[in-house]
Amino acid sequence: MSEGTSLVVETSENDDGTEFSADDSGTIDEMPMLEDTILSRQTSVNLVPFIGQRFVSQDAAYEFYCSFAKQCGFSIRRHRTRGKDGVGRGITRRDFTCHRGGYPQMKPSEDGKLQRNRRSSRCGCPAYMRIVKKADFDVPEWRITGFSNIHNHELLKSNQVRLLPAYCSISADDKSRICMFAKAGMSVRQMLRLMELEKGVKLGCLPFTEIDVRNFLHSFRNINRDNDAIDLLTMCKSTKDNDPNFRYEFKIDAHNRLEHIAWSYASSTQLYEDYGDAVVFDTTHRLDAYDMLFGIWVGVDNHGMNCFFGCVLLKDESMDSFSWALKTFLGFMKGKAPKTILTDQNMWLKDAVSIELPITKHAFCIWPIIAKFSDWFSVQLGSKYDNWKAEFHRLYNLSGVDEFEVGWSDMINAYGLHGNKHIISLYALRTYWALPFLRSHLFAGMTSASQAESIRAFIQRILSSQSQLDRFVEQVALVVDYKDLAGTKQKMQHKLQKSISKRGLRLNHMPLQFLHHMRFVSSKESLF
Repeated sequence: MSEGTSLVVETSENDDGTEFSADDSGTIDEMPMLEDTILSRQTSVNLVPFIGQRFVSQDAAYEFYCSFAKQCGFSIRRHRTRGKDGVGRGITRRDFTCHRGGYPQMKPSEDGKLQRNRRSSRCGCPAYMRIVKKADFDVPEWRITGFSNIHNHELLKSNQVRLLPAYCSISADDKSRICMFAKAGMSVRQMLRLMELEKGVKLGCLPFTEIDVRNFLHSFRNINRDNDAIDLLTMCKSTKDNDPNFRYEFKIDAHNRLEHIAWSYASSTQLYEDYGDAVVFDTTHRLDAYDMLFGIWVGVDNHGMNCFFGCVLLKDESMDSFSWALKTFLGFMKGKAPKTILTDQNMWLKDAVSIELPITKHAFCIWPIIAKFSDWFSVQLGSKYDNWKAEFHRLYNLSGVDEFEVGWSDMINAYGLHGNKHIISLYALRTYWALPFLRSHLFAGMTSASQAESIRAFIQRILSSQSQLDRFVEQVALVVDYKDLAGTKQKMQHKLQKSISKRGLRLNHMPLQFLHHMRFVSSKESLF
């Protein structure tokens, strides 16, 4: 693309079918188009955002646009949203803008007069990318519906853009390396030099600086893992003394440090006795402050409410760690194994389940797998992606195994997916995720997208407090009590509605004053 050529693309519809425009309310209405615009250095960018491009989440879209912006010579920030979390469908649209978009706000001075914040670099840059939430087969995706890469300011060179605050970040892998180096007694400068050699970058060209590393290491000084582990075990012992039905187990490593710990509550064992035939074991989250894997066992009662069965903190993802967790969980539940268990597609966990739960039917939750499809197949299939996804969904919902096998072969031939590593892996593991192979087993509705989302929301409430280990266990207890209370409330409302519906014909002939009394009682009961 030559200099002076504009790159502004918009779609005509949003997620509700209404028209979009670049200055639509709630988007970039403060960014006028100027004649002296400057085009980004498109020729140096391999992946340019395009209309219809799909992402698994807002964060995935942000990371992609951030990488694009870094190559062009600017950074980005999150701008406006449409929709609110917790209301209706939640956030349905998001705009990302150039870091110089918008204008600096006027601030009042001591004498009451407004004055401009002269430190601001904002100059009304109109560059942006807009994404809108769509839902295919109950799986949400984010698609680009608007994109402009025109700037009204000079763009930075590669050796300058990396110093922008947005790009001075340390990845999870780099954090692990830094922690390992710190334990080995290396200085910060030695760490940086070694990482430069490992990554093959020039001196001083890492995506973070010496100050960033020092700040990162400083953030861990207030965390004393050994003392926190002692406090956690002391708290568990105290809870056990007050409640003999509270259960916990832990493992100490060769250096006398806490390696694994699992716990469950009295209410959990009773719920498992009633609803433990089908279990979800989610191991996709971490306790970041302590770099430990967080696993949780969840089920569903006959009202569709989540049941907490237990949780575990593990030092790593390995078959030995998962085996310890599963054996401990069975011990909590008096040796009773679930009939079915749903997990993420984790091969170490798959091997552990086959050893520790040999008679339990193991399946993979389909929704995390489908969420990866846009990354796996959208580029290769292009305009055929939507049709392929519809065909996959049809095959997934078939009743017969033979029909599935024939349909799968036809799908591969029709879309030219021979040799695709993801297709090969999916087919090899088809007995773990495809419904034709699972219909004879009970999963209590936990294969649905709505139930998976409910479980994720439950886990996020637990992970909202990670300051100290003993406080984290307290947070779990609070969330479990909250869920128990919510479940009791729903059951009471369900019984009341069922009772009223059975007496519906008789209520139509009752005096008006009695009906008013029934409404009053119903509203009072709904408070509990």
